[in-house]
Amino acid sequence: MEQPGRDPEENNTTAKVESSESHSTEKDAQVEQRTADIDTPAEQSNQNQDSSLPPNTSSGQGSQNLEDLDTEALVKKETGPSAAVMEQPGRDPEENNATAQVESSKRGSEEEDKDGAVEPQIPLLITDQRATKECEYPSSFSTGSVTILMLLVLLVAVAVSFITESRPENTVFNRTETFHRALKKVEVAFPGQRSELWRRSRIHLERHLQTTRPTEPVSLMLTAGRRGEKTLHCLALQLASAFSSALNTSSILHIDGASKAGQDSDQVKLDIDTQLGEAFEGDQPVAVIHRFEELPPGSTIIFYRYCDHENAAYKEALLIFTVLLGGEEELPASLGLSAVEEMVDDHLQDKFLSSDQPAAFDLMDLDKFSGLWSRISHLVLPVAAEERIEQRGCVTIP
Repeated sequence: MEQPGRDPEENNTTAKVESSESHSTEKDAQVEQRTADIDTPAEQSNQNQDSSLPPNTSSGQGSQNLEDLDTEALVKKETGPSAAVMEQPGRDPEENNATAQVESSKRGSEEEDKDGAVEPQIPLLITDQRATKECEYPSSFSTGSVTILMLLVLLVAVAVSFITESRPENTVFNRTETFHRALKKVEVAFPGQRSELWRRSRIHLERHLQTTRPTEPVSLMLTAGRRGEKTLHCLALQLASAFSSALNTSSILHIDGASKAGQDSDQVKLDIDTQLGEAFEGDQPVAVIHRFEELPPGSTIIFYRYCDHENAAYKEALLIFTVLLGGEEELPASLGLSAVEEMVDDHLQDKFLSSDQPAAFDLMDLDKFSGLWSRISHLVLPVAAEERIEQRGCVTIP
């Protein structure tokens, strides 16, 4: 409508806007009415359609009209009010653009609302993935723990094996070095002995010390003439002490054969067996049997048990026998070791064997003596008299 006092062009523009708005309102009302018709149930729609159709219209034409209406309603619904606004004739382009932007923003808001309704599902998926990972963590952690544990067990096994292998080597080395140092001191204290005595005794005893698990005991026999009796006894004790120091013990079992001469053979054998057994089972792995030739002949059979090579009762033991050759004043320095061994063998047979006694299981005979001799005569070494020791006696070596 024209208002008084307003510019005619403004009145024309206002009239156009009002006309377009009225036309748009009518279009929107028609779209809403058609949409409501589509949303109603099928039966009600059919009834309304039958009543609205003219009398001369057939059912096929009614169905076709319904399909056209449905298609048009869907198009309107998809394109939204903006399409209707943009297509309105007679509206100014700027107004159409402004209206289109408003409708576009509304449609964007609706899409954001729709998207916002879907978005809560995404955290659920993320939560499920995190839960799945959390469920997987204990398994991977457990596998890693088992792997680390296995590696630790392997390292411990290798370390124990290395320690076990190196410990015997260190022990053998320490034993050998200790014995070597102690033997040097004994050699200094007995300057009148043959060099062969030191060399042979060192090799013989060190071989036993270098064995981690000996398979048989070691024995050594020393002999001397009447003039070197004290030296013989003292040297045997010092060698035993040097060997004991290598085994980290200082206690030595001493058996004096001369003190048992003339006693009952069975009783002496029982006493010797008891002494040796207690010593070797305890902390006395070394025994010195001094004046072996003075023991009752039958009692010496007990040494089968302790010197029977691989069948010996105690394989880490050392037995040192001394034999005094009463028929000899002193053994010549030129006498070889084989000759010395024969002299000792003959002397013991004279002491232990008697032709006027019948052979018996508890008495010494040639066969028994031969078996015993083969077990205790691995090394027979001569001892020369030391004037200082013969006059002053045996002195303890520091």
